[in-house]
Amino acid sequence: MNDLEKKMFLGLYQMLLADAEVHPKELELLYHIGKEKGGITEEEIQNAIFSPNTLQSLESMDDEERIEYLYNLARIAWADGMIDQREIEILKEASKRLGFAAENLDEISDFLIQQAKESKTITEVLTVIKNS
Repeated sequence: MNDLEKKMFLGLYQMLLADAEVHPKELELLYHIGKEKGGITEEEIQNAIFSPNTLQSLESMDDEERIEYLYNLARIAWADGMIDQREIEILKEASKRLGFAAENLDEISDFLIQQAKESKTITEVLTVIKNS
């Protein structure tokens, strides 16, 4: 797992903790996302979560990586079938840190959460964005 992937998993883990209850489906999805990213093992994910080192900034991601990261945050938030206000705030804050304009944060969050509710793939999400 490279430094960027470690940083992303730390952010996803933060979303798991947002509503003060780690639902088993949220944790299961975190590991599933690791598999989607090319076979990142449970051990690598646990190492990223429990022993983070100095990591490169998320700001170095390209546009598709930024959207994928935010979408994975939305997927984690929705994994238990509920969206907590703290989860929305984390998604908005992450969007802001990744350089999205403040006036677009609500729309970005709403869109990504809706896509997560519909269980869209990242490819489908990116296609919707590109065709908008």
